[in-house]
Amino acid sequence: MKRVLLILLLFTCGYVQAQSLTLNDLTNLAQLSNGEAHDYLVLSRKFKRDYIQKINGKQVENYKGLADTTKRETVIIGDGQKLDNGSMLRNVYYATNNRKFLLNMIGQAKQSNFKLSFTGMDANNNIFMFDDDLYHIIINVGRGKGTGSVSVKQKEYSGVY
Repeated sequence: MKRVLLILLLFTCGYVQAQSLTLNDLTNLAQLSNGEAHDYLVLSRKFKRDYIQKINGKQVENYKGLADTTKRETVIIGDGQKLDNGSMLRNVYYATNNRKFLLNMIGQAKQSNFKLSFTGMDANNNIFMFDDDLYHIIINVGRGKGTGSVSVKQKEYSGVY
């Protein structure tokens, strides 16, 4: 009987789905160039480049997770705003079909130094906005379905996004 319980426990633990990226990972990606972000995602986070597109003269790269196909995760890097001094304010977008991952991101934002600046909903999503001096984060959790997204945008200076 103990062996059967142990085997069931092992199978149950083996099926647990792990989130590939944390909110901290997404804010770190916003600070990296496309090449550095590519290395971070591909070499250490089990993503592969899906495709590259040019949008407004910027090379935007789309990545998808290599994990279980039932938990889709995608990351988009390369979008942003070029400043007059030549530096770039980068945006990172993350999307998943796993509601638990999105709720984990909300929990991570609340536990960090991010201030919850808005909570609301539209016809399709529950919306959570977080801010600190460096980032503006929007987390959309699909209503009814588990799909949703996280948008991380760098700020030029405090209070502007």
